Amino acid sequence: VGLLADYDLRAGFASAVDGDTLVLLGATRGELGASIYLREVHGREDGAPPPVDLKLERKTGDLVRVLIRAGAVGAVHDLSDGGLAVAAADVALASQVGITLDAPADEPHGALFGEDQARYLIATPNAADVLKAAAKAGVPAAVIGKVEGEALSAPGLFSIPLETLRKAHEAWMPAFMSVA
Repeated sequence: VGLLADYDLRAGFASAVDGDTLVLLGATRGELGASIYLREVHGREDGAPPPVDLKLERKTGDLVRVLIRAGAVGAVHDLSDGGLAVAAADVALASQVGITLDAPADEPHGALFGEDQARYLIATPNAADVLKAAAKAGVPAAVIGKVEGEALSAPGLFSIPLETLRKAHEAWMPAFMSVA
């Protein structure tokens, strides 16, 4: 459990705004072992989970805290359960704005659903400052998309209107509870 010295210096994932740039902090290897993607989409529960490097976790987490304190972050979400696509969906729904992701069309599964460790999705009005801070900290960083429109999309792969995404997100619990 963490302690915030100043509650006003915090970031969640409901503060992305139209026009923000999305930056992915951390390295993507496309780790799908023991992932939600394998379990839910392919019905498999095999493979080793991604290795954990506590020094890398700390270095990346420290960078995220520095960026938040500097006011460089509009929204931030860790990339754990479900990977980039799930984090982007959370940000889009909470912020009520669309997101366009740049994902490789030739091998999108690992990029979108990999659960590699020590990764964060950052929405920022100034990607250059975030990329510069990441380089200085020795943390891999790349522009991965844009906050825009009214859909969660990856051109050439999928486009889901936010309303459709919201219905799917909010309807499962009432449906689950109504099963006799």
